[in-house]
Order: sequence, then structure tokens, then C-alpha cells
Amino acid sequence: MFITDKLMTDLIIAITTLVIAAYFYIRHKYSYWTKKGIPQIPPIFPLGNHSLSLPKGISLGGLSEIYHNEFKKKGHKLGGVYLGLTPYLVVTDATYAKNILTTDFSSFVDRGVFHNKKSPLSVNIITQLGDEWRTSRSKFTSIFTSAKMKYFFSTIKKCSDELDSNLEEIANNGKADIDIYEVMGCFFTDVIGSVTYGVDANSFKSPDAIFRKLGRDFFGTFTLPFRLALFFTICYPKFANLMNLAGVQPNIEKFFKDFVPEALENRIKSKEQRADFLQLLIEMKKSGIDLTENEIIGQSFIFFAAGFETSSAASALMLYEMAKNPDIQERARAEIKQVLSKHGDVTYDAIQDMTYLSQVLNEVMRKYPLLPSLHRVCVKDYKFPDSNVVIEKGTRVIMSIQGWHRDPNLFPDPMKFDPERFADKNAKHEGYFPFGDGPRNCIGLKLGILQTKLGVAEIVKNFEISVSPKCKEPLKLDPLTFVLKMEDPILLRLKKIN
Repeated sequence: MFITDKLMTDLIIAITTLVIAAYFYIRHKYSYWTKKGIPQIPPIFPLGNHSLSLPKGISLGGLSEIYHNEFKKKGHKLGGVYLGLTPYLVVTDATYAKNILTTDFSSFVDRGVFHNKKSPLSVNIITQLGDEWRTSRSKFTSIFTSAKMKYFFSTIKKCSDELDSNLEEIANNGKADIDIYEVMGCFFTDVIGSVTYGVDANSFKSPDAIFRKLGRDFFGTFTLPFRLALFFTICYPKFANLMNLAGVQPNIEKFFKDFVPEALENRIKSKEQRADFLQLLIEMKKSGIDLTENEIIGQSFIFFAAGFETSSAASALMLYEMAKNPDIQERARAEIKQVLSKHGDVTYDAIQDMTYLSQVLNEVMRKYPLLPSLHRVCVKDYKFPDSNVVIEKGTRVIMSIQGWHRDPNLFPDPMKFDPERFADKNAKHEGYFPFGDGPRNCIGLKLGILQTKLGVAEIVKNFEISVSPKCKEPLKLDPLTFVLKMEDPILLRLKKIN
């Protein structure tokens, strides 16, 4: 086939026209914030401002902090960035953030987490939108009351006894360096497996047991295809939905689609009664509450996924900071002994009485926010108080928790670990949002705090903790995860207290 001069000319004109049209389209998309009078960081196609993360391998939370600080230092309460071609509003003012999360929550109901309606794992309280979320919240809030935490406590306590037994065995065998994040990951995998499904996850005896492997895969093992899928869910969400991309790895989706209905059916047939989430679901169905199979699968999955990873990170960092600060460790240990002397044993009420341990946890969540940034979507046009800025329905919002938690104007000497910041439990800390705030904060907050304090209390009570010389410091965040995780193992040494 011969290409004539006319055909070549037509081809060049067509390509040139497409290039020019694409240029003006991209230029139009990247002028969104400028046209609204909101300052923006210059984007680069096709990643937009996400390109800032490439040279240094910055995590998504770290990237949000860069945006936050860039606008904050120039005195801007609001700023604009682009992830791909999608515009995001960066909120740097803590009062504005408080309004978005609480006072004006009705304008920002949706989290903005990728939601693939075709996947049963997306039918969960974190990704659901609007009325779907409200319905789920009303159904599942009762599961996380203080009364239900007491109901779960014996199950969690049994796992903490296993934790103590395994650590004692490790210490007796003279193993010098312990990857404390991995140890706590095993503990909380066992807790959540037991509390959610009534199964023995067996993570300590078999580190490659199925639930431990699934947890590692979901939060740690990101293959190239899955990273690309995540990129599109964040930067080009409409395209991701069009292509039916999933927010989780295929092997994880398949496991929970098969496992949860089977576990539920087996429990109903056996008529076994256990203090776990599955039992509460059965009782909810018996009481007439409508629960679809996809809803049971999705909610069960998210309680597993959200339940162990954040607690693993928080507890590992509590132990690390107490190893770095022996005075804090000794004070925590003294409180634990005093409380247990009062209560006679490790009970639900005893854990609630460990107030200094709560201060240590609060300070860990300030210095190392478990969710470094919060995302919301504006569901109706909204005008910011005391300003002329109006954002449209559908606008995506980023709030950098890490930016506020490490702001020296809000928390003096922010990189110093100081639990005394939280000595007054009634004090209001501006810009402190460790679990979000308002109606859409973490529904499992009580369970997360309970299991974290219990696991840490067991270790501090029974072991002296120090940092291994082989631990790489300062700790660095893993840039390839979307929650708080360290790039290298947190290596500690434990010595049994006689």
C-alpha cells in the first residue's frame, strides 16, 4: 500500500489537530483552580501534582503534607492541586476542616474513597456513599458500643495471653532482635480473625497462615498491575469505574467472597454461640434487620482490614517510643501495675483505667498519624465561612492530618515524643484528628483503642524494652502504602521481667 502525498497531508493535519485539541483541553482542566481564584501548585500532565512523589518515593500521606505546607507557608487557608486531571481542594485551616467533618458534615458526607459497585468488597461502611452509608451506619453502630466491647473482651484477652506466651518463648530462646511490627501484626490478625469470624488465625505458629498472608497482601504486597490500578482509582476514578478496576487485589476479593458466606452458613447450621462479629450479624438478621450477602461480605472484609493494620502500627510505635524513652516506659509500667493491683486482673475496666497509656497512644497518633490524610467529597455547593470561596458539588477535598499534627504552631517541638501534651483529657487540641471526626469518623475506634492498649500493656507489664542497634533510624515511612507503615522493620529487644 502506497501513501499518497494527499493522504500524508491529511494524516499530519489530523494528528496536529488532535494534539492541539488535547493541549487546550489539558490546559483548560489545569486552570480549574486559577479560574476560581484559588492558588494552585503547577501540575504536570499526566500525573498532575502526583508527579511530586516520583523522584523521592514520597507516600500519599507525605504528598498531602507537602501540599499542606506549601499553601500554609504562604498564608493560604485553601489551595488547589490535581491528581491526574482531577482537581482536589487542599484545606490547610484546622477550623475549616472541623467544619467539614462536623458542623457542615451534610455537605461532605462522602469519603471519596474509590467505590466499585460491582465488587461486594466495596459494600462497606468506608467506601459507601450517601444514603447507603447512612443505612449501614445505623445498622452497625450498635456493634461498637462499650457494652459490645465488654462482650468481645474475653476473646481479645485470650489472644493477648497467646502474645505473651510467644514473646516469652522468643526471649527465652535468646533471640536478640524482634520485628515488633510483625509480632503485633500477628497478634492483631489473631484478634480480628477471632473477633470477626470466630476463627483461630494461628499467625504466631504459622506466619504464612491465610489471614496473615491476606493482611500482608492487602497492605504490603503491591504488584505493578495493582499499583497501576490504584493510580487510576486515585487520579482517574471515572476511568477506573469504567474499566471495572477493583480497589483490592483479586486473590483477596475471591477469598472473602468464598469464605464469608460459608462461615456464616456453617455457624447457623452448628448453632454454636461465640462472642464475635459473625454472631452479631446472625442476631441482627434474626431480629429482622435486612442484610444482603454482599453487605455481609463487604462489612466483614473492612472490619478485618481496618481492624489489624492500624492497631499493628500504633502498638509497634508505642513500644518503639517507650524503648527510646525509658522514663516514659517506667511510668507506663508503674501505672499498669497499680491498676492491676486495684482490679486484681487484666479486665475491660482495668484497661479503661490506664490513663497514662492512653496519653502515650494519643501522642503516637499525633506524631505518626495512622491515616496521614483525610479525603471528602462535596455533595452540594458549599461556601466557606468568612470567605467568598464557593466550591461545587463533586469537588474532592484533601486534609493533611500529618500536616496539622506536625505543625509547630499547634504542637510545639512536634517531633519530640511527649505524652504530657494529652495530660488534660478535657483539653481541645486544634488540628488533632487521629481518627477523623464527626459522624464519619472511625466506627471501630473503641475496639481499636481497646485491643491496642491491651496488647501493649501485656508487653510493658512483662518485658523491659530497648531499641536494637540494628534498627534503622530515623524511621522512614513506606511510600507504597496508603496507611502508616514503616519502610524498614522496627527492631526491638525484650528482656523478661522476673
